[in-house]
Amino acid sequence: MPRGTGIRTAFDRACSLRGLRPTVALQASAPDAIADLAARGLAVGILSESTAARYTPKLTALPIRDIEIPVVLALIWQSSTSPASRELVVQCQAAFHLDAPELTSP
Repeated sequence: MPRGTGIRTAFDRACSLRGLRPTVALQASAPDAIADLAARGLAVGILSESTAARYTPKLTALPIRDIEIPVVLALIWQSSTSPASRELVVQCQAAFHLDAPELTSP
């Protein structure tokens, strides 16, 4: 999501509170576009938990709950994904104390 949108603002604040500065190389405005990019293995997306639930079992969703911002976010990705996406998920797991399903190789 572009800067200034609710979800992006919540994610940016959560990262900032932990001293993280993620590099966003690709962004989309529509949740369906974000989910499609993740389903193709081209991205890891950030969506609200309720929106992410619409894309299961096509995508894996992991709620990000360890934040003090009044929004529930979920990290989504294709089960079989790229090394870069796997590493991002691992880094998010560590930063946000997430228990995630097993990450699989492509």
